[in-house]
Amino acid sequence: MGTMLTDTELTPVTARRGAGRPVLAVVTVMAVIGAIIAAWTVVAHREKTLPTVGDPVDTTFGSFRVTAVSKTFVPDTQGPPTPAQHVGANGSDQLQVWVSLANTKADRSVRYSPDEFSLISEKAAGGAQKITGSTLRPGQLQPGGSIDGQVWFDAGKALKGRRWLLYRPSEGPAVRVSLGTVDLTKVNEDDNHGDGAHHH
Repeated sequence: MGTMLTDTELTPVTARRGAGRPVLAVVTVMAVIGAIIAAWTVVAHREKTLPTVGDPVDTTFGSFRVTAVSKTFVPDTQGPPTPAQHVGANGSDQLQVWVSLANTKADRSVRYSPDEFSLISEKAAGGAQKITGSTLRPGQLQPGGSIDGQVWFDAGKALKGRRWLLYRPSEGPAVRVSLGTVDLTKVNEDDNHGDGAHHH
């Protein structure tokens, strides 16, 4: 004949079963924190390995480099156009990027176009931003030749945050260059209405 257990005898067993729940919760929280730290570490490592302003980047035809970055305000003024108006739209905050391309191949030319450049902003949705204008014109870079030019982008609503220049050459993989953190909210005061401040 079986023995019946009382409530008093069952209580310690129930308590022991529930004792592991806080430990499981702590382990779960620690695992989540570890995953977040690991993800941030990967992102930080990738950012550090990206080329920045001044770094030459190898391409299938030679090399590409961002030589300088400037932020400026293009005033909407009467009378003769200002130097800033020659390289941008009136009444806009802009990010200006100087680029250099070199064709080191001795046996062939390479096609280039300002439309190969676009801007990625940390705080702007909708993918890469097309250029607003450029001093470059579509053409062929002859063997052993090089060309320097400028591309610029209207700030739009993304006035703060990190930015990257995306270069998609006519041949070979795309290249992303870190332009650092740019704050265009104070561009009027910093650059004295269009004088521009270059960051090398």
